[in-house]
Amino acid sequence: MTTRLLVSLCAAALSFHAFAQELLTLKDEEGNIVNGTVVQHPMAYPNSTDTVSLVTEIIGDQAKDIKVRRYEMESVEGTENFFCWGICFLPAATGTHPTWETPFYENLEPGERYNGFHAYHNAHGINTTARYRFVWFDLTDPQGDSSWVDIEFGASVGLAENIALTSSLEVWPNPSAGNDLQLSYGLNKLLQGTEIVLYNVLGDRVRRQSISAVEGRAVLPAAGLSAGVYFANLEANGRALATRRVVITR
Repeated sequence: MTTRLLVSLCAAALSFHAFAQELLTLKDEEGNIVNGTVVQHPMAYPNSTDTVSLVTEIIGDQAKDIKVRRYEMESVEGTENFFCWGICFLPAATGTHPTWETPFYENLEPGERYNGFHAYHNAHGINTTARYRFVWFDLTDPQGDSSWVDIEFGASVGLAENIALTSSLEVWPNPSAGNDLQLSYGLNKLLQGTEIVLYNVLGDRVRRQSISAVEGRAVLPAAGLSAGVYFANLEANGRALATRRVVITR
């Protein structure tokens, strides 16, 4: 089934940092760069298995061994999901693999357009949005440069609402050598349940703070956080409006 992919306008408002910490480029079926965004895939038939395919291309002039890790960010009980990175997993019930990492890697050469990534969601008749985060990383340097995208299946947010939710989020210091994380954010519209949430690489929420204004600053304490990669989300009722990759060193 061919369905036009919608890249969330709220995510498109994020600055794309000129690949400053990007490992590879991620492009949708229409050739749009979707690094660090939410790709929305409306499901026309809730009983079908829906697919989102992305094309990847290494940044730089050296070949790299690339693996993929998938997180269930918004899981829907009773559905199934799986993905392919060269080789495909078998479908698994939601919750079976909250974090799912490929045991194998794909060797990507500079300039090579690789089309071996596919994400699948089987709603089994349940018309509820499910969101998955996919992170690509170097086998030899899992804490180094990486690239990511969120994919939503069943998203029904209209164009006007996406524009209303256009948002921004900045985090510093990044990397942080154990210092508290300072965040500035901006929204065109404040929704009930808006908050900043910090996730670790396993998809666990490790910090969260409610937002009560359309713009401002927030502080997330770094005490007790181990060194590694995190994701800071600006969320409204569980939906990611903006995301920043954060690195903490010790």
